[in-house]
Amino acid sequence: MIHTRIVRSTLLLGAVALVTLLPAAGRAEAGGLRCEPVSFPVTLSPGDATVYHVAGDLCSRGSVHHKTIQIALAGATYDHTYWDFPYQPETYSYVRRATAAGYAVLNLDRLGVGRSDRPVAGALSLPGDAYVVHQVVQALRGGEMVIHSFGRIAAERVALVGHSLGSSVAIIEAADYGDVDGVVLTGISHTLGAGFADVPPAIYPASFDPKFAGQIPDGYLTTVPGYRGLFYHVADADPAAIAADEQTKSTITTGEFSNPAVFLPLSLGIHVPVLEVVGDDDTLFCGAPTCALSGSLSAEAAAYAPDACLETAIIPGAGHSLNLHLNAPATFDTVLSWLDRRVGGNTHAEAPQPCQP
Repeated sequence: MIHTRIVRSTLLLGAVALVTLLPAAGRAEAGGLRCEPVSFPVTLSPGDATVYHVAGDLCSRGSVHHKTIQIALAGATYDHTYWDFPYQPETYSYVRRATAAGYAVLNLDRLGVGRSDRPVAGALSLPGDAYVVHQVVQALRGGEMVIHSFGRIAAERVALVGHSLGSSVAIIEAADYGDVDGVVLTGISHTLGAGFADVPPAIYPASFDPKFAGQIPDGYLTTVPGYRGLFYHVADADPAAIAADEQTKSTITTGEFSNPAVFLPLSLGIHVPVLEVVGDDDTLFCGAPTCALSGSLSAEAAAYAPDACLETAIIPGAGHSLNLHLNAPATFDTVLSWLDRRVGGNTHAEAPQPCQP
């Protein structure tokens, strides 16, 4: 089944070669950071003839050649902004930190958010999101894409870096298709905390929200105004960052929101190195009183295959949305240090540390 999926997905690679770019919309900054908008034609399943376009920004400092490309996958009610936050980006932008460390980052909007197409809500699901990411991975590796400023793309290594629901998508993609070199899962574990029950009451139709009124199809959901604090440990958060989060919040669909936890057991099917990172005060995926004190991650290794060589990390003081806390740089350093060891940033010069199951 996996082999069939991969073969069928390669049929789209010819279309992916036609990735459309708007050079004027590219972003260049002091220090050499450049981000180019990209758009990939994708389908939601191997047998689906409907083509959608999933958008993202490919970011790098200098050439992307011989660099591992990280695909950044945001969580529910977030889009690419989560990974490249506009408020105090020197603190909160993972894209800036990762590119400074020598990686290229594809900051991807899943279908339904950001600049990506918005299918009818019922068409979207986490397995469909994972199949979309699989097509993007194949396109990055295929050598057919030519991108303004970066030239031809032929990724030698690809890593998935997810947050929350984006981590669920990364689990499904890596388990079903086996085409990435490492997986970073943030804001997720196999323990559902008491705060998980607080999420459904904080969600309502996006059409009810002033931010999205008249713009979003039926079946798209977002957080009720004033509820973004659910994702934070407020003692470790800047109120202005939470306010910026409210202003830039995005959506999730009914199909994606139905039961994301049901896909957690698929982690046993991942056979590349995995890092799990959670905030110590994440009430969604840790037990009380904190992740460390409850030992919430002590049994995580049993949820992965031995050759995943799972490593876990707990960020003191942080809540669920790790990137948007005051100690976000500690999260970034933890992730990038692990990637340096287990995947390697420079594919031409660096070999990853062998995983010892």
